[in-house]
Amino acid sequence: MHALPPGALRIVHLSDAHLLADGALHQGVVDTAEALDLVLAEAARVEGVRLLVGSGDLSDDGTRASYRHLRERTDAWARTAGAEVVLVPGNHDVREGFAEVLGGDPARPLDLVRDVDGWRVIGLDTSVPGAGYGLLRSEQLTWLRDELATPAGRGSVLVLHHPPIAAPTTLHESLALQDPEALAAVLEGSDVRVVLAGHYHHHIVGHLSGVPVVVAPGVANDTDVLAAVGTERAVRGSGFAVVEVSADGSVRSTPVPVRDRRDGDEVFALDEAAVARIAAEAGPPPTA
Repeated sequence: MHALPPGALRIVHLSDAHLLADGALHQGVVDTAEALDLVLAEAARVEGVRLLVGSGDLSDDGTRASYRHLRERTDAWARTAGAEVVLVPGNHDVREGFAEVLGGDPARPLDLVRDVDGWRVIGLDTSVPGAGYGLLRSEQLTWLRDELATPAGRGSVLVLHHPPIAAPTTLHESLALQDPEALAAVLEGSDVRVVLAGHYHHHIVGHLSGVPVVVAPGVANDTDVLAAVGTERAVRGSGFAVVEVSADGSVRSTPVPVRDRRDGDEVFALDEAAVARIAAEAGPPPTA
C-alpha cells in the first residue's frame, strides 16, 4: 500500500462477524469463525495499521464462548500488527457476555474512549437490549458532547454499530438508528473526522453534517442491495475496509473483498411478509 503522510491513521475496519459458539453455522450456512479468520488473514497484508475496529454484531448468539474466540483472534492479530483494538456492540450482541469478556459495565451502554497516536477513538453503544434498532440515549449524547469539548491532538474517530445514514434496504431501514439528527448536532463543529459503522453488511459511504460515515462490509455475509423493495436477501461474501484519516481531515476508505469460490451463493431470502414481521418485532415501538 502507499505510504501514509505524517500524522495519518490507518484503520482496518471490520463488522458483523456474527460468531456462534460450538462451531454452529450462521443462518445454517456460513462458518463465521472461518470467515473471520480469512478476513484477518487478508487484513494482515495491510501495512502500517495502528487500529483494528470491530463495529458491532460481533457475536450472533451473545455467548461468552463467541466473545472469547473473537478476543483471541483480534488480540493475536493486533499484537502481530502492532495495532490497538476497539470493539463496540451491535443489536445481536449481548451486553453481559460482551462486557465479561471484552470489558465494560453491562448495566449501562458500553461506551469507551481510547487514544491512538494522538487520535481520540470513541466507541458508542447504540444497541437496545432485545431489539434490533439503534438508539443513543440523552446521557450518551451529553457524555459525547462533554468529551468532544476538548479537541484531541490530531482529531477524533467515532465508532458505532447503527449507521447515522440512510439504509440500503427496507429491513435495515426498520432497524435503523433513531434520531440521527441528535448525533449530528453533537458532531457539528467538533474534531470528529470520520464515523465508522456496521449493520448494513455492505460497504457504503455517506456523511452526517459534513462528517464522512463509512459502513464496513460484513464478515458473515453481503447484503444484496439490489433485492426487490420490501424484501431482504444476503449472499456469501466477506470483506473489510481500510480507512485512512489524515491530519488535514481528509478521509479515504478502500473496501477489500476476501475472495471465496462460494461468493454470491444465497445465504437467506426474506419475502415482504417476513421482513414486516421482523420489523414489527425488532423495530422501534410505534409512536403515539
